[in-house]
Order: sequence, then structure tokens, then C-alpha cells
Amino acid sequence: MILYNTTFVVEDSVNEEWLAFVKEEHIGDYLKSNCFLGARMGKITSHVEPGMQTYSIQFFTNDDLTLEQFKNNFLPELQQKSLQKFGTKVLSFASEMEHLGDFS
Repeated sequence: MILYNTTFVVEDSVNEEWLAFVKEEHIGDYLKSNCFLGARMGKITSHVEPGMQTYSIQFFTNDDLTLEQFKNNFLPELQQKSLQKFGTKVLSFASEMEHLGDFS
């Protein structure tokens, strides 16, 4: 399984609006691509910057090919939608990880 993680740094001035957008629209738009099996969202509580909130959203997919299809066919439009809505008040970067196992 592949984890597609995006970390978002959000200015306090748009935090509530951004959270609503992500929960009500953005994650759903990713899942509608049918490239992901599910998603998980968390708030990063370490490395706090004054005036900013930091979040991580992880999407799960079975293979690299499906992730590449998502990045080529869906990602540019979704990124543009967010950029038009929030401009540079929300910054993000993505990383990809191979899932190696779960432990308890």
C-alpha cells in the first residue's frame, strides 16, 4: 500500500474556513477520483509556528501506478481549486510512503 501524505500550513486568519473546505469538499474530491481507498487527517501539534496551524492528510492507494494516474489526471485541478480559494495563506507539500506494516 502507498500513503500519499500532504502537509498543510494554514494561516490562522483562514483556518476555520479551510478546515470546513477540507472536510466538506477537498477530501471528498480526492476520494471521488476512485484512486484512493480512504483518507486520514491529523493536526500536527509539534513544531508550532505562531499564527499558523499545521495539518496532515494521508490518502491510501494500492500501487504507484494508481497514484501516478491521480497526480496526472486529478491533482492539478484540485490544487488550483485550493489555490484560488486560499492563495498563499495555505502552503502545502506532499510526500509518498510505502506502508510497511501496522503494530499494536
